[in-house]
Amino acid sequence: MAKPFEKLEHAPLWMRVRHQIKQALLAGRFEPGETLTLRSLSEMFGISVTPVRDALTHLVAQGILEAGPRNAAVVPDVSADQLREILLVRTELEGRAARDAATRASPEMVARVRTQLDIMRRLIRDRDFGTYLDEHRKFHFMIYSIAGVSLLNELIENLWLRTGPILTYVIPDYVTSLRGSDHHARIVEAIAAGDADTAGAEIVADIEEAASYLLTCADTDGRIRRPRSLEADQR
Repeated sequence: MAKPFEKLEHAPLWMRVRHQIKQALLAGRFEPGETLTLRSLSEMFGISVTPVRDALTHLVAQGILEAGPRNAAVVPDVSADQLREILLVRTELEGRAARDAATRASPEMVARVRTQLDIMRRLIRDRDFGTYLDEHRKFHFMIYSIAGVSLLNELIENLWLRTGPILTYVIPDYVTSLRGSDHHARIVEAIAAGDADTAGAEIVADIEEAASYLLTCADTDGRIRRPRSLEADQR
């Protein structure tokens, strides 16, 4: 029987471009409202505009990007109301995935999740935030993959993509408060103990507390914006 999917390195070029743009969105490397032009992206990738156009077209169709001016797409703003709606769905889906993971995790799987948590803690301790969001995402999706429901992972990823551009706002203030880290540790312990209810509850608490912090970043129009302290750091 033929394999249903190609490996990424053998996939069409536009699919590889789409994957790279998604990874950048998940890592918060694009700001809300930022315009992504075909020319700038094609120069960045060192390729023609055609596969870039195809990639952007698919991301717009998924609702991850918005159609922008000619030959461009726009990273959507995230409003407080939109964040609350996403929160409702994320807590349901990710809580379910964590509960399922607690019933399926082998000792080897738990060990890998513990190692990933150690990586995140080391980055916080060293105040090395350049790759923190990437490692944080690996931690969560490592857990969700244990649940063994690929469609659930796809739905969760789509929701993360919609909030990716504002995730950098949790660095450094929220991350260094260790509130999220404390939940992460309890999630790991619950999964190791096979305690599905606690694993689900801690994932939900983790998501809700981070969202509560981000909601404090809403401007007078209700759009989530970079905190002024972070703007000063960037300058």
